[in-house]
Amino acid sequence: MAKSVTKNKSSKMAVFAFAFSGMAALIYEVIWTRELSLVFGSTVYAVSMMLTAFMSGLSLGAFLGGRWADRSKNLIALFGTLELGIGIFGLLTIPLIQVLPTLYFLVYNTLKPSFYLFFFFQLLLSFVIMLIPTTFMGATFPVVTKINTASIEKLGNDVGNVYSINTVGSILGSLGAGFFLIPLIGVKATTFTAAGLNLLVASAMIFISKSAMAKKWLGAGVMILAVIGTTAAMVRPPAIDHNFYRIADYSSYDEYREYVNDLTTLFFNDGLYGRVTVFQGPSGERSLSTDGKVEGSSTEYDRQVMSLFALIPDESLRSVRDPKSILVIGLGTGYTAYAALYGTNANIDIAEINQAVLDASKYFVGDSIDTNPRAKFYLNDARNYLYMTNKKYDVVTSEPSYPVSTHITPLFTKEMFQIVAKHLNKDGVYCQWVPRYIMRDDDMLMMFKTFTSVFPNTYVWGSNYGANQAQDVLMIGINGNKKLDVKQIAENVRKVGRDKLKFSSLDFSFYAYPDTIVKLAKGTLSDGSPIPFNTDDCPLLEFQAPKNHIDFFREGTSAFK
Repeated sequence: MAKSVTKNKSSKMAVFAFAFSGMAALIYEVIWTRELSLVFGSTVYAVSMMLTAFMSGLSLGAFLGGRWADRSKNLIALFGTLELGIGIFGLLTIPLIQVLPTLYFLVYNTLKPSFYLFFFFQLLLSFVIMLIPTTFMGATFPVVTKINTASIEKLGNDVGNVYSINTVGSILGSLGAGFFLIPLIGVKATTFTAAGLNLLVASAMIFISKSAMAKKWLGAGVMILAVIGTTAAMVRPPAIDHNFYRIADYSSYDEYREYVNDLTTLFFNDGLYGRVTVFQGPSGERSLSTDGKVEGSSTEYDRQVMSLFALIPDESLRSVRDPKSILVIGLGTGYTAYAALYGTNANIDIAEINQAVLDASKYFVGDSIDTNPRAKFYLNDARNYLYMTNKKYDVVTSEPSYPVSTHITPLFTKEMFQIVAKHLNKDGVYCQWVPRYIMRDDDMLMMFKTFTSVFPNTYVWGSNYGANQAQDVLMIGINGNKKLDVKQIAENVRKVGRDKLKFSSLDFSFYAYPDTIVKLAKGTLSDGSPIPFNTDDCPLLEFQAPKNHIDFFREGTSAFK
């Protein structure tokens, strides 16, 4: 009888410990998805590859774990040993992830793979990081299920209890990692926390199992964890890694290392909405990076382009009346908001989701925005902000991140443009940035059709990049039928840039009138098919932009035809 009671207590402790196992597992998933996105990019394809690797490991683990459970004479010890393995290989991912940029560089620059082969390599690299720990994670479920199964008559109830408590732990782990642990203590310490949970569960299970062999494994595992932990603690991420967004930026690995070694990190923040870094090169230029993407810099070209996002729509409206209210979507380096503030007398609202970006922008524009009484920050997603506010604006200018990221593409859809239109005053102006350098001609036609379906009175400007080419395209949509004097607008923009913002020159051009854009939007794609819309329900740009990005570096600009 006593033996039966002891066994019952052990099984209850194992089920209770399984909740902490699930908690650690989802902490790892949040961390791995976040950290691998810094290398692989946060494209829809990269996220799919990472999730595929994670789920594959769980599946393989469940397959193997069932067989291990049937052969094991001490299931409690087996459960503890699996948890120890998860902790060891989970913590090992800290130094392994730091090696990925080098592997990424060698794979891409050696093979220059096609789009599908490129993401196949991403999948393989995801397996390198996740396969072993996720296999152990998957194996714990059949083991704990067998521990908790008292009889065949209660099999459904016993399995349900195990699955339920593990799921509760998983929920707490994902919430805790994203909303509390990473913002408060950072990614590295959060990984140590997850490994600590695994070690706690392993120690408890091995202790109550009374297995001498398992205790030896535990002693060896603790020493291995100490070595890995010391190594992981010494790892320092560079200011910027070689990643998806920077493929083929360097002709050799030595050139890449020389560039990275010459950078100085001025600002680093691992927050709720991603990693924000400001780094400085040897010549003094500063760059802002979010989640591995360089969003802007202090170079003359970037300062000019960011300023044009404010100056051109401002001067477009000024031909009707002076702008009194401006909404800037996305702060970035702050140059657009700065140009709006000091190039006009309007009140400026800024919608920026990440507090760390506000802090980082001070390395480019100082406190000039933060201390200006005409500027007001809204820490919110742009679409959520527009859903929640009743404000209307004379000018809205949108300069989000690149539409290769799955969480950014909703700012380039028809629905987004319709939301903005509802918040524009009569004859108000909407400026939408489009990165021409990662767009094929067919993609530009799609964006023209999508934009003009909401703003048929659209003028197209761009920063110059070679003869008759625009690197950064600005679609200027007018909420009304007002016709613009583009020559006068260009003169006014250059005058404001020179007199108020102290630019010696501004290199930009006017590219197309509304009738030209509408005519293009009514045409067909290069294969003769109708031009589609880019919508929330069918976000074609989200899937096409990453392909373009790879093709651009493989084939050069000749690929964009």
